[in-house]
Amino acid sequence: MGQMTFDFEADDNEPEESQVKEKTEVKPKLEENKKEEKVIKAKIEEKKPKKKAKSKTKAHQLAKEQRDIPVSEFFEQNRHILGFDNPTHSLITAVKEGVDNSLDACEQAGILPDLKIEISSLAKDELSIAIEDNGPGIVEENVPNVFGRLLYGSRFGSGKQSRGQQGIGISAAIMYGQLTTGRSATISTRISEEHLATRITMKLDTRNNRGNVERTEDFIWKDVESIPDEDGIYPEKFHGTRVEFAIKGRYREARPSVLEYLKSTAIVNPHAKIIFINPDEKVFLFDRGSPDLPKLPSQGVKPHPHGVELGQLMRMAHHSKEYQMGHFLRKDLSSMGTKSISDVLVKAKLSPYVRPQDITRLEAKALIESFKTTSIRTPTSGILVPIGPKLIKLGLKQVLEEYRPDFYTLPISRTPSVFAGTPFLVEVGMVYGGNLPKDQPVQILRFANRVPLLYQAGGCAITKAVQGINWRNYGLEQKKGKGTPNGPAIILVHVASTNIPFTSEAKEAIADISEIKKEIKLALRNNAKTLSKHLKKQKKRAKVSEKFDLVQKVLPAIAEKTSSVVGKPVPNLDKVVAAIMDVVWIEEEIEFSDGNIEIEIKIINYRLRSANFKLRAEVPGHEIKEAEPRPGKREGNHVIWSVGLPTTESAKYKFIVPQANRSSFEGLELWVEGIDSTNIIGAEAWTGVIDPGINEAMEAEKQGLA
Repeated sequence: MGQMTFDFEADDNEPEESQVKEKTEVKPKLEENKKEEKVIKAKIEEKKPKKKAKSKTKAHQLAKEQRDIPVSEFFEQNRHILGFDNPTHSLITAVKEGVDNSLDACEQAGILPDLKIEISSLAKDELSIAIEDNGPGIVEENVPNVFGRLLYGSRFGSGKQSRGQQGIGISAAIMYGQLTTGRSATISTRISEEHLATRITMKLDTRNNRGNVERTEDFIWKDVESIPDEDGIYPEKFHGTRVEFAIKGRYREARPSVLEYLKSTAIVNPHAKIIFINPDEKVFLFDRGSPDLPKLPSQGVKPHPHGVELGQLMRMAHHSKEYQMGHFLRKDLSSMGTKSISDVLVKAKLSPYVRPQDITRLEAKALIESFKTTSIRTPTSGILVPIGPKLIKLGLKQVLEEYRPDFYTLPISRTPSVFAGTPFLVEVGMVYGGNLPKDQPVQILRFANRVPLLYQAGGCAITKAVQGINWRNYGLEQKKGKGTPNGPAIILVHVASTNIPFTSEAKEAIADISEIKKEIKLALRNNAKTLSKHLKKQKKRAKVSEKFDLVQKVLPAIAEKTSSVVGKPVPNLDKVVAAIMDVVWIEEEIEFSDGNIEIEIKIINYRLRSANFKLRAEVPGHEIKEAEPRPGKREGNHVIWSVGLPTTESAKYKFIVPQANRSSFEGLELWVEGIDSTNIIGAEAWTGVIDPGINEAMEAEKQGLA
């Protein structure tokens, strides 16, 4: 038998003839089927009613035009909202934003502010603005964001009191300058002695809301405000910031003006030294009046239950890190203690263990209602930064010295109150007399977080509060008891808050919120009582003085004529004058010399009997020395003399106040005891309680004791 061979590979690779034939026949059949399907589908579609083509509507066109609007582009088109509406206003706004930034930066770094503001002319209607400070400086990579990006900053929503809040101001000023002049801004900054000073030239990209750096260079920064060495070389400036930019603006010194803004800034920031150079290169110096920086709170304040809104409470609860309602009330809201938390939860019928994240609208509403009916302590004064009575008076004296006012009230700092969950406090001070205009409306100095408010006075809560008081009750003229009073007076009102409710982004007026207006009125009335007391005393003295002058003129004339008729000598009229006047007259003379104040008190007894009493004198905040005659007693800073004057006799008392000047002088306080004060002109009746003085009064106000 022959051997049989099997070729398996050939079997696998070569299909049978029948199979090949089958495949070739199937392919055309499939193609034919597909063609038939297409024909059938086409016939079906023909039978269906034809749909009309969709036409483009107006909504489609509008949809294509809609886009995100960068915040910088929005404010570029609506710059009036930020206070850039006319050349004069724009200049003041630009300076204000730069100064606010500098003061905030210095205070946060614990540095006494030294500010220099220069305005110079570049071309027609073009002004150059330079604002320089001695603050901590700005890290180089942050400069384009700080000066070229709107809504960029560290203070928004921080819960801390500050001048700037929104992160708009200085960037908006540079944006306006770029828009109106096309010029770039230059920022010079240095953060320490170990770092070089850097100068950055940049412009704003309003489409992308960012700053574009054009040039960066290091340089040696000379401190030209310091004292040069023996070779005339100025030392280097180790830290600070200087911003320079150009705007279309107009400089003037009539109110409102840059000069007025800086004067007002100096009043409420006596810890700052401000140098201003106007376009005529005239230099104005507002020197530092106090070496003490404002004490800034270390932490931001949380919303207060009194005034928190329903939606705000729900948002806070749903995003809280606490998982028990009791802990949420304690940690996320302010002024909530164990008792107030318990009372609130009982009234709201809520368990202290319920999750705040699960709270419903009705439960949140119940909490809001329980807040209203529960006694919850007001925010502590430590969360806010008041100016304080002492510094308000000091600031007024330093800046208003040219008017020589004859009376300063002891300013009032109210304890904090709340609106919409936000704490705030009000401070008020008044000035009267001197060279202030008598026949004009009183000047109202408005401030918010130590920043002057120069515009939109009519829409401001401060103005409305002043106009809502009947000033005739306090000795000032006022038509029909409404509107701004007339008289030689200045009224200062300062509102401090972690979130000032301004009427617009320009931050020029405080919204008419009832809680704020009520506090302003209370502070005004309280302070006005002091003014009223002074005016009554002044009126009484003027009336007696007028009566005395009349007596002194009429009686001698009558006596002389009568004596000539009867042929007898003119009699001594002292006792007749005393019988008519029936007062003890006390007046003082005050002289300011180098480093000292010399005071003389003259007492005249215009009574028919002897005047025996104790005279008590004090100069608040100062010690009395070299008193003549030697006082019989001393109590604290009070000196006490025993006075014994026969009828028509007089006496003088002298002393010196060392290490004092006009700005530190708080006035002379005189009291009498042991005699009916209705017969005394020039002194008050002693109440038996030593007045704490302005320093102690300020501290008492802070603690809510006064």
